[in-house]
Amino acid sequence: MKNQYIVNNKITNDFVEKYTKTTYRIIGRNKHTAIKPCHWLEQKLLTGRDNRNCYKGIFGIQSHRCLQNTPSMPFCNHQCVFCWRDIELGSLGSEFIVEPDEPKDLVDEMIRHQRDIIKNHLPLRRYLENYEIMVDTLNFMLSNDENHNINSLSRNLHVSKNKVDRAVNLLKNQKFITAIDDSLKNYRVEKEISCCIDSRDEIIKLFNLALTTPDEIMQVHGEAMNPNHAAISLDGEPLLYPKIGGLVEEFRNRNMTSFIVTNGTLPERIESLNSLPSQLYITLPAPNETVYKKVCRPMIKNGWSKISDTLDLVESLSCRSLVRITAIKNLNLSENYIKDYIKLIDKANPNFFEIKGFTLQAKALMINERLKSDKTLQYYFPEYEYLEELALKFEEIGDFPLIYTNKVSRDFLFAVNWDKDKDPKIITP
Repeated sequence: MKNQYIVNNKITNDFVEKYTKTTYRIIGRNKHTAIKPCHWLEQKLLTGRDNRNCYKGIFGIQSHRCLQNTPSMPFCNHQCVFCWRDIELGSLGSEFIVEPDEPKDLVDEMIRHQRDIIKNHLPLRRYLENYEIMVDTLNFMLSNDENHNINSLSRNLHVSKNKVDRAVNLLKNQKFITAIDDSLKNYRVEKEISCCIDSRDEIIKLFNLALTTPDEIMQVHGEAMNPNHAAISLDGEPLLYPKIGGLVEEFRNRNMTSFIVTNGTLPERIESLNSLPSQLYITLPAPNETVYKKVCRPMIKNGWSKISDTLDLVESLSCRSLVRITAIKNLNLSENYIKDYIKLIDKANPNFFEIKGFTLQAKALMINERLKSDKTLQYYFPEYEYLEELALKFEEIGDFPLIYTNKVSRDFLFAVNWDKDKDPKIITP
C-alpha cells in the first residue's frame, strides 16, 4: 500500500494531492521536495516581536525568515514512534529511489513558494486586522464587566468566530485575559488590566508597549518575504537526497544560514559532504540499541552502529554541531539513562547538547498505537517540569552547563565543546 504513490520510480500526483490539502507545498519536477511554514512563523507574523520566536532564536534564527524544508520528504530509513508525520501512508521507503532535482532549481522554487504563502495565505491584512480585533475585544470586555466566550464575543463584535479565537489566544498568551474555568472557554480580563485601563486609547498604548504595533507587524511581514535561514528538517531523512551538499551551497550562495537535522544513520554521507551546513543536528533517540530499536523501528541493518559512527565523526567536522535527544517520557529518557547518554555525548563532543520534549500533535498522537501500548498519551508526554528535573541532573553529572531553556518548546540547551559565556548566535552562513 505504501508504494501506491510511486509508479515507474516516479512519485504520483495522488501523493502530491494528499499533502497539498494541508499547508505543505510539494515542489520540483520529481516531487521529492517540500516546504511548510511552521507554527512559529505565523506566531512571529502576529506581533513581530522576539517573544513570538521559536527556541532557535538562541542561535539568531528569526522564525518569520525561516524556510522549513526537506529535499527527501517521503524517504526515511526510520519509522520513529514519535514522528508527527504520516509514516503509515506517507513514507515511500528507506532509499531515495527517484531522480533527484537540481539544488538550484529547488531553492529557487522554495523561495518562490514561501513568498507566495506569505503573500496570499498569511497576508498582511490578516495580522493588521487581528490587531484591531484584539483592541476591540479587550475594550468590549472592559466595558462589559462579565465573563465572555468566543460565541458571545463574535456576536457582539460582529466578527467571525475564527478571527475572535485568534485574537483571544494571543490576548490569553499575553496574560491580558484569563480562562475562568477548566473548560478554557470562558474568559475575563486580568485584574491587573481591568483595574488600570479604562479606555480604547489606553488599550492601544498598552498593546504598543507590551504586545506589538501596526508598524512592527508591517515590518516583519515585509522581512518574511526574504528568508535568510533554511531549516532542512521538515520530513524524511535529508541526507538521503544525493545532492544535499549542493543544496546547502545554494542556500549559502544566497547568504542564508542552514541547519540539517539528521537521524545519524548515514555517516558516510556526512563524511563526504562537499558543503556542510551552518549547524548539523544529530538526533540521539536512545541510550542503547535495545531502546533504539523500540523507538525508531529502523528499516536498515546496523542502524545503531551507524549512529555510533556518526557520533565519532562529530568532533572532526568543520561546522557547528548539536546532539539532540528527542525525549519521550517512560521510553527513551529517564534518570536511569542519564549516564549512558553522557557517555555518548562525551564521545561525540559536539558544540551543543539539547533535550527537547517530543511534540504530541498530528500523527505523533498515534504513539501508543505504534508502540502497541495500552498506556495513555500522557504517559509518554514529557512535561516541562519533568524535563527540567532531568536537565539539572545532566548538568550536574555530565558537567554540561545549561545555557538556555524554552518552556513553551520544552527545550534545554547545554554547552559542551563551547564556552558557556560565548554568544551561540550564528553570524555568517
